Amino acid sequence: MQAIRIRQKLNSETLTLPQLRPFVGKDVEIVISDLTPTEEPTTQPRSQKFPLEGSVLWDDDPLGPAVPAEEWEANQ
Repeated sequence: MQAIRIRQKLNSETLTLPQLRPFVGKDVEIVISDLTPTEEPTTQPRSQKFPLEGSVLWDDDPLGPAVPAEEWEANQ
């Protein structure tokens, strides 16, 4: 698959793109995107950006059983 990118300012509804000559007669996909800058994103407070910051719980035995072995159904 051959790809080509063309950036050009539109002055009318009609485009003349000689760079597309190799693609004449082929099925192509044409995507148009607006390159004008949008409004600057509003900066979020750190508490909104990282809502779980500082909420980490500590587990002394992360590989230990969740319940005592006496409560396991397999042992009964």
